[in-house]
Amino acid sequence: MPKLTSGSALFIQPHYDDVPLSCGGTVALLARNRHEPHMVTVFASELLPQMVGEFAAWKHERWKLTDPDQVLEARRAEDAAAAHALGCSVRWLGLPDAIYRDRYTSDQELFGPLPAEERELASHLAEEIRHLPEWREGNRVFVPLGIGSHVDHQLVFEAGRCLAAQGVEVYAYEDCPYAIHTPEGQRVRLAALEGKVGKPVLVPIAETLEQRLEAIACYASQVPVIFRFTQDFRGAVTAFAQEVGGALGPAERFWPVLGHGFP
Repeated sequence: MPKLTSGSALFIQPHYDDVPLSCGGTVALLARNRHEPHMVTVFASELLPQMVGEFAAWKHERWKLTDPDQVLEARRAEDAAAAHALGCSVRWLGLPDAIYRDRYTSDQELFGPLPAEERELASHLAEEIRHLPEWREGNRVFVPLGIGSHVDHQLVFEAGRCLAAQGVEVYAYEDCPYAIHTPEGQRVRLAALEGKVGKPVLVPIAETLEQRLEAIACYASQVPVIFRFTQDFRGAVTAFAQEVGGALGPAERFWPVLGHGFP
């Protein structure tokens, strides 16, 4: 069983909260072991007023953030605070979130099949990741599995497959809270990825679970929206981690990404 809590690691998250939500305990363990993990937020571009259509404006309203400058400032501040809570660095890339790309105008489109023309961006993103200042030869890369089928999560997963095809050690983390509130989504996604991922690996996180919870709490604009199915996000995350770990105690789950057959 590979030891995922040692060595250099890059945690790639589509949006400002995905890594702390999904695998913050593992990030914190790496930081405690002085391996200096790095978090990279992909869809974190500057926001121009013309990028905010009706769909994006509706999202902003739910976050209780309306001015584009306010959105960028608040979300980056949340991300920086979460990274600090986990003990890692964070870098923001310049790609626009799907809600700011004209082709997506509803949640139905946002959580649907990844268009072929967008899938082609995966190799370009993989190349950008390899040229980050934080990149080290032999480092391990973590990407989302894509549970929930958000197009941005699918795109970053495909970038991970591209890296794996180049010989990089890549693991996919379990997208939360999608995996918590829609267990069927994991089964559907794994069925779609048959032959593209290996058997899952568990990382016990009892000693860093509280850090993960504190990092999640940093996303004040998001927690009421993404955990709208519960009034106790800490309890929901803790119970899920316990369920994942079973006799091991609270744990996080990762799937090795297989590079053969890409694309």
